[in-house]
Amino acid sequence: MSGNSRTGAEIIVDTLIKAGVRHVFGIVSIHNMPIVDAISRTHGIELVTVRHESSAAHMADGYARATGSLGVALGSTGPGTTNLMTGLYESAFASSRMLAITGQAETTFYGKGKGYVHEAENQKLMLQTVARSVASPRYPDEIGTMLVSVIESILSGRPQPGAIEVPIDLQYATTGAAVPAIHFADPVAPDADVLSAAITLIGNAGKRVIIAGGGVSTVAARNALQMFAEQIDAPVITTPNGKGSFPTDHPLHIGNILMRPPIKELVREADLVIAIGTRFQAGTSGIKIKLQLPSMVHIDIDPGTINLNFVADVGMVSDAELALKALCESDFEKGDAQYREQLQLESARTRTLFRERFGPDHTRALDIFSKYMGRDEFFVRDSTIPGYNWGNSLLPIDHPGGYIYPTSGAIGPGFPLGLGVAVATGKKTIVMHGDGGFMFHVGELATAAQYQIPVIVVIFNDGGYGVLRGLQYNQFDGRFNGTELHTPDFVKLAESMGVASLYADNTNELETRLAAAMEMAGPVLIEMNANNMIPIEGVIPAPS
Repeated sequence: MSGNSRTGAEIIVDTLIKAGVRHVFGIVSIHNMPIVDAISRTHGIELVTVRHESSAAHMADGYARATGSLGVALGSTGPGTTNLMTGLYESAFASSRMLAITGQAETTFYGKGKGYVHEAENQKLMLQTVARSVASPRYPDEIGTMLVSVIESILSGRPQPGAIEVPIDLQYATTGAAVPAIHFADPVAPDADVLSAAITLIGNAGKRVIIAGGGVSTVAARNALQMFAEQIDAPVITTPNGKGSFPTDHPLHIGNILMRPPIKELVREADLVIAIGTRFQAGTSGIKIKLQLPSMVHIDIDPGTINLNFVADVGMVSDAELALKALCESDFEKGDAQYREQLQLESARTRTLFRERFGPDHTRALDIFSKYMGRDEFFVRDSTIPGYNWGNSLLPIDHPGGYIYPTSGAIGPGFPLGLGVAVATGKKTIVMHGDGGFMFHVGELATAAQYQIPVIVVIFNDGGYGVLRGLQYNQFDGRFNGTELHTPDFVKLAESMGVASLYADNTNELETRLAAAMEMAGPVLIEMNANNMIPIEGVIPAPS
């Protein structure tokens, strides 16, 4: 190779470096070996070799959520790319900055239908079902330009995943094309007329309540939200994705309890709801609740979310931080103190009732985990009974994005999401799992051991899909079908893969095991015998 010529693979890696990428999660294949080799020869970027491409996508997603930067997954064409699809789907649901890079058949075979190995002629169309921007270069000179375009799309507006498929011959081919500059979009400021309308509406309202979602995703946005809430003396309700967007020890903090009937009723009585950075995801904080709002200001970076589930009197397309800072420049009177006190009182009462309903064992587990939730810690959960109950509602998360879970409701992504978070931060990351969901990505125990990833995964083992058991019990006359599982000895399994493992037979032991795990280097697995825990009220125990 002479002059400034580089291979297509080197162009890809150089572009990732320009985008600030430091880790790529993936599996080597005959259709991406040039990219893997280029990574190995480039300072400042590392390939984390996983055991399944689906795990790679979830790790890249967790990495992106923890850092706010680009998370990258690398797969092969065909089966490797189909394996990436679940992670891309979850990433899109979670508004995550994830990039998938895949191979493709040689350009001379592409579209010919000759049965070329891993042939996937409709791969781009498949990727477009879950990614906002998908590129498929046909010449070496196009690789850098197209990849930059995909990255800029991922990072603009409401984050959404993107993908690029690169034919294998283009990865080997050389080009003199320069790596284009990446233009990071400026934050979107609110329109002056819309801002004025919002100020008027807020000023005329007495009973105000704020609903904060995952769009309040930075420390600066959180600080602006606190300033605004204090200025108008408005209580702040968070969505699950919005946990950490407001200080948990602040008197205006109501938390993620919007689904409770007394809170819903008080929200209905408000003069004005100010919703910030939430799309009112159906099933968790939106359609199922059937809120009847007298008036609303809805602030979101994505114009498509405004008026999607609820009609807004004022819809403001803006970055959350800029919108909140602009609102703070106005001189508002304090809101209705009696209304605020009602919400605060009901919040405290609801939390007490929650603890009573959870019972002594799950309340104890909540308190055990809560001890490790500092102001910069990340907590990851899978779709499991403790997560849906006390994880969502009462676990204290005190920084934006610190609570990470499968936003799509999928079972299984928790463990690889947590691995991605731990790789990104280099800090101990606690992952809460059920036994059924953990088996989806159990092979990544080997990845955790290989790279000594500082993750603690706590498996609440009740021998099946506990959440689904409860649904079956209530909907099918108490019958269970397909939710009882044979599960391995997780301690022995993890130890066989080189992961330190501990067993807890009760919550007293859980406390000592988690304390010990926090002092251990590398990955640790804790198996908690959930069948020894007194069930949460209304949650069906495992069949005997």
